[in-house]
Amino acid sequence: MSEVSLQRYFKREAKKEKIFWRKIKWDAVRGCPDVFVAHKGKIMLIELKTPTQRGRLSKLQARTIDRLQEAGVEVHIIDNKEGIDELIRDLTRTETAGRCDTAVQS
Repeated sequence: MSEVSLQRYFKREAKKEKIFWRKIKWDAVRGCPDVFVAHKGKIMLIELKTPTQRGRLSKLQARTIDRLQEAGVEVHIIDNKEGIDELIRDLTRTETAGRCDTAVQS
């Protein structure tokens, strides 16, 4: 399965679950993750790869992902539909964290 096919599948499945999904481009920066997702207060970046040898992370991508994770950003590397399905299941199970939905009473 190609990376483009994985992107289409991910976008379609995320839309079904009302997960905010965007393919992102980084101006003049290489090695950054492909996809931004957000759901119920949880934000993460996703690097999609083909499940072949050609789909391995470059040294620059690995270094960039390490730096993002060290900065507290949740980054996932996914190379198949099952990984996408698992991520979506985990996102839709996650309760809202870090938000206050309590109305102020006067």
